[in-house]
Amino acid sequence: MNDALDTQAATREWLFKDGVQVFGPIPEARLVELLLEGRVGPGTLVANEDGAWRPASEVPGFLVHLRKAEARARVEAEVTGAARLARRRTALQGSALAVVILLLVTLVGVGAFLLATRRWERRSALLDDLGDGIAITSARVGNGARSSAADDEIAIPDLPAGAPAGASAAPKPHAAAAARGARPGAATGSAEGGDLVMAQYDPRRIQAVVARQQGSLAPCLRDEAKRSPEFAGDIPIEFAVGNDGRVAALWIDEPRFKSGPLRECLFARLREWSFDRFPGQRPVVSLSFRISPL
Repeated sequence: MNDALDTQAATREWLFKDGVQVFGPIPEARLVELLLEGRVGPGTLVANEDGAWRPASEVPGFLVHLRKAEARARVEAEVTGAARLARRRTALQGSALAVVILLLVTLVGVGAFLLATRRWERRSALLDDLGDGIAITSARVGNGARSSAADDEIAIPDLPAGAPAGASAAPKPHAAAAARGARPGAATGSAEGGDLVMAQYDPRRIQAVVARQQGSLAPCLRDEAKRSPEFAGDIPIEFAVGNDGRVAALWIDEPRFKSGPLRECLFARLREWSFDRFPGQRPVVSLSFRISPL
């Protein structure tokens, strides 16, 4: 009897509807394949030779196939969802890794830039790069040993504050010697009658002039670099500012430059600088230039 039922099912043909369209007739075996593939669902209307339309879920022979189709669909959905989640997680991890690498590269680049330029340091306006391998490495304004030890080289007249630029008084070569031992920054000079006159120059205003004018010394150093291409190193200089606000003397400690065209050029340029006039002992400005081979 079962064989007869199987034979009857194998020869039975079915119609099914998809919306308003009717498909078939197709063998029952083919309709089962469509059920398993999910192309025909439990609510799809089907009909056999009797012409009665009913949902596939109401046909006893199709129930087992519908359950198999539902189970397969759940498994495929779970597998697809897991794969999609894995792909999404991989994409997020890749994006996070790319962001981390970009941040590291940026930090390394910024660090290298800061290390090369030392931008985090507050650079004094007195320190400058003059180009062509020439730079100012140190600058200082004060009295110094030369202010008191070399008064015989520069007479320091005591001018009242606000005196005309051309005014002068009798030179007092040993004025600073009388004031030795005074605290730095409060230099004194000798006035008539033996009284001491406190120097009234403002170091900050002198620094401002140096910072503004120091670039005018660059041509002298460039010319010397051309004359002495083998030289590389520091050239420290000191110059004294007289009471009339003009540079009165220049010292270069490097033996080869104590005299010659470099000293003459620097002194000529320094003589063009203009500082405030003041009474008392002169200040000495120290600069150090570094010449590096190009």
